[in-house]
Amino acid sequence: MKEQFKIKLSGFKEIRRKALLISIPLILISSCAGLFIFHFNETGKPSEINIYPIMIPLILIIIAYGLNRGMKQQQKIFNSYVLTIDEGYIIREQLNTPTISIAFYEISEIAKYSNGNLTIKGNSSINTIVAPVQIENFDRLEELLNSIKPILLKTKETLIIKYRGILPFLTIGLMIAVFVLKNKIIVGISGVILLTVLVYSFIEIQRSKNVDKKTKNKTWWLILVFAAIIGNMYLKIFGIQ
Repeated sequence: MKEQFKIKLSGFKEIRRKALLISIPLILISSCAGLFIFHFNETGKPSEINIYPIMIPLILIIIAYGLNRGMKQQQKIFNSYVLTIDEGYIIREQLNTPTISIAFYEISEIAKYSNGNLTIKGNSSINTIVAPVQIENFDRLEELLNSIKPILLKTKETLIIKYRGILPFLTIGLMIAVFVLKNKIIVGISGVILLTVLVYSFIEIQRSKNVDKKTKNKTWWLILVFAAIIGNMYLKIFGIQ
């Protein structure tokens, strides 16, 4: 018997507040770090022209506009979520996101996490369906999944998930080290770690079937960041700066 599960009407409101509480401080800190790097440019001297009275309000306007637009886009994507269980398959469909189809016999694990979300893992790491707790009739979904394969309760998070909140701040710190500091050893070590983190993140986003196409396209600008980091490291390490 075919059964479909969609996001409840108030679903996005439940995650919007949490998303903003994470996004706003991170964006503001990133912007401050960018201004700091700009202020202490490659000469190591503060910029002589005071452009901050214009730049700071402009950045705040751009941040507000970007957050508002981004939230509307994420709401549209989140609300388009449909999970179908039918004829030996579990299928997840979502706007601008690759459809994931996992046969019952391919399921390696169904797990429930402390936040209430469920994950259905297939035969590969990228073939994973996330079922958010904001789904309508969630209890029925949980019952169905448990009949297919017993649900494991995950009380402990993996290291990557546990410390993922630190990663953006680590990245910002490494960026400052690479573009502001002059010590060759620190710049070299920081640059290698930074490139490793950014390249890994880029690859994981591009591979993921749970990331929408628009978000994936936006990450291509990281290539310019990679080039800037490598160029800056080369100039500083080889004594040109």
